[in-house]
Amino acid sequence: MPPNPKTIALCIFLFLSSALITLTLKSSPHPRPWLPSSNHQPSYSLPNTPKVAFATFLAANANPDRAAIDAASAALDDADDGYYLGTRVLAYQLLHSRSASPNTTAQIPFLVLCTRDVSRRKRDRLKRDGATIVLVEKLQADWVHAAVERWVDVLAKLRLFQLTEYHKICFVDADTLVTKPIDGVFYDEATLTQPTLPNPEQTKPDEAPLPRTYMFATHGDYWTYEHPYPPVTDLNYLNCGFFVFTPSTTLFDYYMSLLSIPGRFDPGFPEQNLLNYAHRREGNMPWKPLWYGWNVNWPTERDWRGGARSFHAKYWDGDPSHDPVLKGIWERQRSEMEGFYRGRDEGGWS
Repeated sequence: MPPNPKTIALCIFLFLSSALITLTLKSSPHPRPWLPSSNHQPSYSLPNTPKVAFATFLAANANPDRAAIDAASAALDDADDGYYLGTRVLAYQLLHSRSASPNTTAQIPFLVLCTRDVSRRKRDRLKRDGATIVLVEKLQADWVHAAVERWVDVLAKLRLFQLTEYHKICFVDADTLVTKPIDGVFYDEATLTQPTLPNPEQTKPDEAPLPRTYMFATHGDYWTYEHPYPPVTDLNYLNCGFFVFTPSTTLFDYYMSLLSIPGRFDPGFPEQNLLNYAHRREGNMPWKPLWYGWNVNWPTERDWRGGARSFHAKYWDGDPSHDPVLKGIWERQRSEMEGFYRGRDEGGWS
């Protein structure tokens, strides 16, 4: 009996359908969790996620009225060391505060660059607070003399540019009040990688080579409380109390070459003026302006009510020029911080 043509056609159809399905599954770019793999791992991989971090800097107590030894400072509960206190409040704001640290930010590490003369007691306390301690060596040059004593070690901030395991770092000075999440700064368009410009007139033969690309984004310095909000953005002089950058050993070496050339920049504000020279607007690596609301220097209540998210001022001291509303918010953040850690320490949870 000859085979039924309908049966042959059905077999051919089923064979071709099976082959087509198999080919489609093999070539599909989408994950197929229902298909087992030989090593029981997903048959696809997620793209690499850029590694980002917040960071600040802490040197030994530079308060002119500081206790002579660390033990005496401990007896005062470190109230004499404003920058250490500010660092603890900042750690709380970025890592734990309900108002300033959403779940997304809590996954972003907070680095504290410490010179080696910061006591182990303070470093250990910051570790318990959740910070990641990065010990660094000081940077100095014979011709660089800071205008204020407490700035003598600030050049060590430049060690941040050696932390090349991070794609982007947002540096925040310890004297900063954060009232809303600021993790969105890593997506600010000013933080896109830029090509270094080739202008030969801005290339100095006595300076180290520039990197092929760079990223350095920040704000201008307003110099006064009498600024509008939104503030103007076409400023030339940058403030380095808040900036975002991509670490680079080539860029760090370039900075070090500037330190080796006496008079290349005004040393009164050591690291700030070095960065202003390196990233001058007319140079080959001009700084890019961030959205004005991420951070305000010389801040007022007007900036806060306008929607700004962080404010650069030493609210721990008695400066009468500080905005009383912002100072009050910072003091409440300090109280929250102390209560939070006291409860955690006494409760034995982490």
